[in-house]
Amino acid sequence: MLFAELSGLVVALCWTITSLMAPTLIKRFGIMRFNTIRISIATALLVFICLVTQRFNNSLWQHADLVMLSGLLGIFVGDTMLFSAVHRLGPRRTGVLFATNAPMSILLGWIFFNEQLSLQQLFACGLVISGVVIAILFGKRGSQHEWEQTKGKLSIGILMALAGALSQSSGALLSKPALLSGADPIAVSALRVATGAVALLVAYFFFYRHKKSNNDLAFNMLTRKDFLGVTAMATIGMVIGMSVLVWGVGNAHVGIVTTLSATVPVLFLPGLWITTGQRPAFGAWLGAILVVFGAALIILH
Repeated sequence: MLFAELSGLVVALCWTITSLMAPTLIKRFGIMRFNTIRISIATALLVFICLVTQRFNNSLWQHADLVMLSGLLGIFVGDTMLFSAVHRLGPRRTGVLFATNAPMSILLGWIFFNEQLSLQQLFACGLVISGVVIAILFGKRGSQHEWEQTKGKLSIGILMALAGALSQSSGALLSKPALLSGADPIAVSALRVATGAVALLVAYFFFYRHKKSNNDLAFNMLTRKDFLGVTAMATIGMVIGMSVLVWGVGNAHVGIVTTLSATVPVLFLPGLWITTGQRPAFGAWLGAILVVFGAALIILH
């Protein structure tokens, strides 16, 4: 289904925008407080949309356990690990590691849903992933911009990014039975995000409040602009991006949708150029060409 497969590119665009916004906001809020507020805002918006448009149905509640487990893995664990990695490694390096969620999803879809991909589709997915890796690994010119510096141990940041990728792949896969049975994608997304929000709130109030970093700003020092930024991230990344991802997973191959969503790092390069004023190297553009060609093969198959 063409539009379902294209959903991966829409998700990639949403996540690219939020990746550019995240580092500054994480620095001001702190990782856990940032993620808790962001997911809570997204939950309120999604639940409001579902109640007004009456999207909750029996198909959702019949698979509520799997959808909630999907939220715990994909939102609570996955998002927390991902943004922790962004804080430690910067959005560019985190992007290439998070792109591994594409082959992870292809493998999981094959194991649990017997989703068969043709040789052309596998080749196209390989091109996309190769292009992403090339674009990220050769996407800078020796810059020491703040986003390129490692905070803490490099190995911990790498493990966090890979854990985030695996958690989000598993979370997306767990939501598929509800979607196949006829549950509304936005309702599925709302339950997933709400479950993640509850888990984050519990973790925040019972753990983080007492052990927050000295670098985090006091709550009364955060500005209206900060909260508007988090609200924008919640709307773009979770309400729009996550809902589109869930819809795509329910109507197309998990591997294809997540492969196209893994083009975030390539889309991120022009944004990084605009933000930092540093033009990416030749390898970045070569990677982008491979990604576009691979995406075209997937869509036109």
